[in-house]
Amino acid sequence: MQSPADAARLLPMPLPPSRLASSFFAFLVLAACESGGTHPLPGVPVASTPAATAAALDAQVRQLALASRPGTRHAALAPLAGEWDVALSLISAAGDEAEPYRGHATLGWILGGRYMHWEATIDFAGTSGTTTGYLGFDTARAEYELMMISDLSQAMEVAHGTGDLQGPGLVFTLERADPRSGSTVRARSRIRLLAADHFVLEQLEPGADGVDRTTRVWHYRKAPVTR
Repeated sequence: MQSPADAARLLPMPLPPSRLASSFFAFLVLAACESGGTHPLPGVPVASTPAATAAALDAQVRQLALASRPGTRHAALAPLAGEWDVALSLISAAGDEAEPYRGHATLGWILGGRYMHWEATIDFAGTSGTTTGYLGFDTARAEYELMMISDLSQAMEVAHGTGDLQGPGLVFTLERADPRSGSTVRARSRIRLLAADHFVLEQLEPGADGVDRTTRVWHYRKAPVTR
C-alpha cells in the first residue's frame, strides 16, 4: 500500500517558482494605474484630472482585455475539455504498465477561454489525492504554462512547455532549486492526445542512455455520459 508521501509523488509533477499569475499581474497593473505608479500604455494620453485619470484607466483596461484575448494556441487545447476517467500507472524499465490507481477529472475553460481549469482526484489504495491547476498559453513568451497544486503537497509552481498536443505532444519542463543540495532539479512531463476520447499525461525521466522515457502515465478517457 502506498503511503501519502509516496502517493504525492505519483500525482502530476509538483510544478519551480515562476512569475506571478497573469490575473494577479493585471490586478497590480490596475492598482498601479490608479495610484499613478505605472507608465501609460502607448497611445493612451497622460491623465491630468480625475476624469482624465479614469478615462486613461478605462483605455488601459480595454487594451489589456484585447491584448489577452485567446488565440489559436489556446483553441488547440479544446480537446482536453470535458469529464474524464483517470488511470495512473507506474511503468517498468521494460515498458509495462502496473495495475492502475483510478480516479476522475474535470477540465474546462475559464476567463473567456484564456485558461483551462484542471481538477483531478485519484484514490491511492484508500488515500485520496486531489490536484487542481491551470493550463494556458502565454503569447508574449510563445510557450504553454501549466501550474498544479495538490492536497498532498505544498508547492505552487509553473512548468513551461512547447509542442503540439495532437502530434508529438506538449512537453513541459519544471526547474527548481533543491533546498538540501542547492542544485537545480529538472522535471519533465508530456501531454499527448491519442484520440478524441483519450489523452495521456506522462512523467519523463532520462534513462541510462540520457534519452527520456516514460516512468508514470495518467490515462484520461472520456467518461460515459450519465442521464
